[in-house]
Amino acid sequence: MSDLEITDSPLTKPGFSPPPPDDLGILQQIAASISMPFAFSHCTAARILGWPVPWVAQVSGDVHVMTRTPDGQIRTTGFVGHRGLESRDVSILHGLPVVAPAHTWVDLGELVGPGLPYFFEDIIGSGDQALNRGCTKAELRALVESRNRPRGKRTLLPALVWMRKGSESMLETQWRLCCQRARLPQADLNRNRYAPGGRFLFRPDLSWLAKRIALECQGVEFHDTPEAAAADGERMRRGSADRWTFHEVRSQQLWDKSARDTALMELADSLEFPARRLDLVGAEPMPYSPEAAETLRENLRRRNRLSCQGLWLPTR
Repeated sequence: MSDLEITDSPLTKPGFSPPPPDDLGILQQIAASISMPFAFSHCTAARILGWPVPWVAQVSGDVHVMTRTPDGQIRTTGFVGHRGLESRDVSILHGLPVVAPAHTWVDLGELVGPGLPYFFEDIIGSGDQALNRGCTKAELRALVESRNRPRGKRTLLPALVWMRKGSESMLETQWRLCCQRARLPQADLNRNRYAPGGRFLFRPDLSWLAKRIALECQGVEFHDTPEAAAADGERMRRGSADRWTFHEVRSQQLWDKSARDTALMELADSLEFPARRLDLVGAEPMPYSPEAAETLRENLRRRNRLSCQGLWLPTR
């Protein structure tokens, strides 16, 4: 995170514009080549909005485009066409037509499931960013409910419970969720911290002021350069001088149970949180919401029953 002394997260400020995507020039060419009303949608819209996008969706190179239902959907190699633009709000960002944040978040529910790029926590992370952009949970819930049998509803509605304004990256969302599911006390997110007298100290990703504990989520992209390491060291020096204790975590620890358990136990110890109350099993990352997981299990049970009766065989 930056050491700039700011009162609020820049993502929460009205009129905030995320940096342009790396392929802005290509997207502009694509936009100029489409002759009918359209907007970039789904994970392409998420990229333009500056939201985290799963690696699988990034490397596929597919461009998601939404058009009006009467016009039909675009069917061209390299594109994923969608219909329904007439029922979406559209924003202009970097000169590109983009399905607006609230509608984009609901649309992403279509991309959750086996063989699809989004998981439950990806939807929560995108939802955090939607809240940062000024959407409300009530607005998002109403939008889900207003659609006629929306795909992904069993993921979208449960995600609302876990979403929270303030996380500024997917890694921050994941560690926030990990701490929350482990039953640790709720942390402040990207809150400025000051020394006595009002001198600015730093702005940690997660922090517990009463215990003067800070959790920094160190992503490779932003923290593994010499300049970033120097800035991190200076920030921690200032905090340590004011009796703050720092814990650093990385993405790899989320997926390694032993490393994740160790990080959570060390954090709990610093917070003076009773180890017996720590839920290390519940802290496991969740690929699917409980509701969606139950649907998948029921589908599997149904296929097994039909297979035993000789009524269903997998297609080749």
